[in-house]
Amino acid sequence: EDMEATLAAMESEQATAQEEREMLSSILSADDSTQVAVPIDDGGSLALMYSREQQAMIVQPDGLEALPADRTYQLWMIEGDDDITSAGLLEDPAAAVMRPGAIPEGVVVGLTIEPAGGSDQPTMEPIGSEVLT
Repeated sequence: EDMEATLAAMESEQATAQEEREMLSSILSADDSTQVAVPIDDGGSLALMYSREQQAMIVQPDGLEALPADRTYQLWMIEGDDDITSAGLLEDPAAAVMRPGAIPEGVVVGLTIEPAGGSDQPTMEPIGSEVLT
């Protein structure tokens, strides 16, 4: 049973890696392909690669510190003061996260540390954020 579970996990990882490669190549080949580095207060950074035309963004964390099991990094898309939506969890602080969908002009991408499983809204000021012009 364990072997099957392991194989299934590997296959889903490969599928994710394949999706990531496809999304990455569609971003990089887009006319409006943009890359932004977001420094993080506690050290490390996020590399954002996105294309509004392709409605795709990949976030690649670099050098983030590992968190205790009851905490997780969470990404946010912040428009103005009250319109904040989750852009996904960085459950593995070294793994890339894909976010398909529209990327509004002037949206801020922010990173917070939340309770495991994530929050509906940020519980703290972002430890790193960047405006996507």
